[in-house]
Amino acid sequence: MPLKRILLLIAAVTCMVAAVFLLNAVALPERAQFTGRIIPGELPVAPEINAVAPPFELLALNNTRVNLLNLRGQPTVINFWATWCEPCRVEMPELQRIYEHYAERGLSLLAINLGETSAPIQQWVDQFGLTFDILLDPNQEIAALYQLRGQPTTFIVSPTGVVTHIFYGPVTNLEAVLAPFFPN
Repeated sequence: MPLKRILLLIAAVTCMVAAVFLLNAVALPERAQFTGRIIPGELPVAPEINAVAPPFELLALNNTRVNLLNLRGQPTVINFWATWCEPCRVEMPELQRIYEHYAERGLSLLAINLGETSAPIQQWVDQFGLTFDILLDPNQEIAALYQLRGQPTTFIVSPTGVVTHIFYGPVTNLEAVLAPFFPN
């Protein structure tokens, strides 16, 4: 390799390393500042970590209405799913297990179905023995509000209403994420 090419390669790598250090030093602004709405004197409201979870109200499969704002004061898991989604099938037993473990201690788990009718949803609920809230998002308005990229997607919301974690794909290690909300 000619010396000129080696020097150009070293210069390019040096510039890239310097750029990474510079970006890290000045930091990038919080994405929530640009993807959500700002309430003066409060945190931004956005489907982003360290922002307030966007509020919503949906009809549940059992015909009750569930409002996210009414769940303040307790940790909440919001899971977006569909019956045709194979990764959703994989994670449902884990979500049920987590719910059974923490429900008596105040955990809310909201499983938001993406646009399906009640019949296949009820079959799914029966098949997996689900006991947490199954919410219907027939026009996927809440999925749009949460800027869903795919399913399953799971948001962990603190008792203060702030998003603390987001899982894209099947949830893993959910118990470790929820444990700090339930000290012994």
